[in-house]
Amino acid sequence: MKHTIKFAMIGAASLVLAACGGKLEQAERLSPSGTEFQQALYAGYIELAKSEYQEGDYIDSDRFAEKAMAATRGEQVDPYHPEEWKLPKDREPVLAGARERLMAALGAGAAEKLPLQAAKAQTSFDCWVQEQEENFQPKDIAACRDAFVLAIEEIEKAMAPVVVVEEKVVVIEKKKPMMMAPKSFEVNFDFDSATPLPGSDAEIKAAAEYMKEFKDPQITIAGYTDTVGSVEYNDKLGERRAEAVAFMGMDMGMEPKRIIMRSYGKKDLKVQTADGVKNAANRRVVITVEGK
Repeated sequence: MKHTIKFAMIGAASLVLAACGGKLEQAERLSPSGTEFQQALYAGYIELAKSEYQEGDYIDSDRFAEKAMAATRGEQVDPYHPEEWKLPKDREPVLAGARERLMAALGAGAAEKLPLQAAKAQTSFDCWVQEQEENFQPKDIAACRDAFVLAIEEIEKAMAPVVVVEEKVVVIEKKKPMMMAPKSFEVNFDFDSATPLPGSDAEIKAAAEYMKEFKDPQITIAGYTDTVGSVEYNDKLGERRAEAVAFMGMDMGMEPKRIIMRSYGKKDLKVQTADGVKNAANRRVVITVEGK
């Protein structure tokens, strides 16, 4: 990491401190205190600091340890701002949208109502930002991203407003058309390519238009591959395909905060084949639009 000036200069004194545990050691001497949310933040950031320290990334270990110490001192600890990090350009909109979702949940009182889930969402988001800037451990990026998605979805579901209506209103609602059903759209790719085939714009545009049928839409974009190549390579290829479709969708009006990206790689084949078999039908991205 290079974007924070105060950590850019690492002299001999810093190296000695790192060898002794650095700020992680200082943070671990503290006892969690404050609200349940702040205590959960402390625990989450300590785990992240330990993980980075074990990898030899003392700078990021110190950053997470500082956040842990601030949380247990009762200070307000905000999630990272993606624009302050040197992220790949094509990831910036997704992370910015994810932070919007997180801040909306915290602004609605998630830290008080669901402190453990809110802390998990925040620490997972910061983990996602940090791993995405490094951008060389796809499994770690996916693990942080998926942990954030699971936590924020749980928060949003639990905090969704409960609408109480009179019986006569319920009778009227029964006469209305049924809610729009989830719908899937498919985009295909050439072998070993993350560029959608010509003509895919129409399918992505159709998904973007269908999104407008919902007041509170959610869009899941899942990438798949055929069975040629390793699991690790295909997981990354599936992620690149999902991202390519997501960015095209954003250009067509999809809100980044509404998008959840997944990569299933060579799992969940559309057409079952043996390993190492090229199959055009399996090289796809599935866009699923649903909501209220």
